[in-house]
Amino acid sequence: MNEKIISPLNRVEGDLDLKVVFRGNKVIEAYPMSRLFRGIEIILKNKYPMDSLVITPRICGICGGSHLMSAVEALDMAYKAEVPPNAVLLRNIMALAEMGQNDVRHTYLMFMIDTVNKKYEKMDFYKDMVTRWAPFYGTSYKAAVKWSKRYTEIYAIFGGQWPHGSSMVPGGVTADPYPNDILKARGIINEITSEFIEKVMLGGPLDQFLQLKSVKDLDQWSQDYPNGDISKLWIYGREMKWDKIGKGSNFLMSFGHVPSAEDYTTENPKLRFKRGILNLDTMEFSSIDQANMLEFVTKSFYSYSNGDIGLHPFEGETNPLSPFSNDKYTFTKTFRYKLNGKLIAPEVGALSMMAVDNNPLIIDLLNKLGSNVLLREIARFVRLAIISEIIIEELEKFRFGEPTYKKPLDIAESKGYGLVEASRGSLGHWIVIKDNKIFNYQVVTPTQINMGPEDSYGNISHMSKALIGTIVEDIENPIELAHIVRSHDACMVCNVHVLDGNVEKMVLRL
Repeated sequence: MNEKIISPLNRVEGDLDLKVVFRGNKVIEAYPMSRLFRGIEIILKNKYPMDSLVITPRICGICGGSHLMSAVEALDMAYKAEVPPNAVLLRNIMALAEMGQNDVRHTYLMFMIDTVNKKYEKMDFYKDMVTRWAPFYGTSYKAAVKWSKRYTEIYAIFGGQWPHGSSMVPGGVTADPYPNDILKARGIINEITSEFIEKVMLGGPLDQFLQLKSVKDLDQWSQDYPNGDISKLWIYGREMKWDKIGKGSNFLMSFGHVPSAEDYTTENPKLRFKRGILNLDTMEFSSIDQANMLEFVTKSFYSYSNGDIGLHPFEGETNPLSPFSNDKYTFTKTFRYKLNGKLIAPEVGALSMMAVDNNPLIIDLLNKLGSNVLLREIARFVRLAIISEIIIEELEKFRFGEPTYKKPLDIAESKGYGLVEASRGSLGHWIVIKDNKIFNYQVVTPTQINMGPEDSYGNISHMSKALIGTIVEDIENPIELAHIVRSHDACMVCNVHVLDGNVEKMVLRL
């Protein structure tokens, strides 16, 4: 057996060490490790509840708006807020704009540039991949840099700034846009759609792409519009065997996203993107109850007061230990969901979000290929196409002269939670308020769900499952493992919510 630690695995948000054990060229063990502790949950204790709207967006510099939306939904519930339709629309627009910029940046600036790896040099289409996706010089790479910034302009119109805006508050938003603000946002998203989504990403008309429902349709699209990046990704990705690696969990989970403006409610919202769990073995859908969520710290650098048990986030604890604790190896907590009496370790992300929402193209791809690296990237293209249309729809629903805020009740003792889909997957915030102060605050992030260590029963999480069994062509250039990790758009900064652990390791740069 041969053990390696890839450190740092770059082009991942934050610090990630990946320990893998090989038998020959096959991965037989995998341990994603986060050695950075930030302590946001501890910082929030005893603060005024509204302070969470300023502190939690600082968890991440790329998806702070998602943390803000999750935090404000938790406060909406705690304060029994009634949120006007206009405010829900603006929250949705900001959240989707942030998701758009992240999906573009992840796909082109973090993931696709791996196509220039030396493993693929002898492939006939290597020159085309370099021309399109090479960092700094590729045509699509440069377009992604330009157009991803335009999404953040939409966010800033209504949020005042991006990143780290705090414009969402319990009861609504702080913005009251003029007609020219809505027109400006519409102009930006229309320009992104015509100049980037259609010309670069899809290679054809958006409305036609949204009609694709099957692998056969995607094959036909690739023939009709061969110059789009999705066509190249679909064709080249299978040649590079991305559809053969990174399966992972049999359960795809999504917290759902884009609540209805007309009948906004916090506990059982009507969502544009469904909330639930899809069993890939049976293709059966199950609804989600947040009461069934647990966090374990068996292999994490934390301790619980009552021993090695699973805690629901309302009762969650963040008691950090030294990173040299025996039998523990990461600051990532372990997430589990109790489904039909059994603990499952689901996958979250764009693929899960599209699959749980029963997108016909993604469902047919899953039925024929199963989950894999290629499908996760295809799902982001599909999601980008869909959210462009939804942003336009939400902008058109805005009604001038109607309120964007309604003051909520001032409740001294309460609790609430907010479940949203961040760019990287399912995100939840839980707050407990006592004496008008934060008594407990817990955050469950997408990367935590995907990349947590083993639970107290020895069961591994999704990312480890996705890595184990992978055959690497060249152990000194394990690009296959990088593909698997990066296909999840991992964010270790969100994951560990400063303390460095010094570990003896072999440095392997990809």
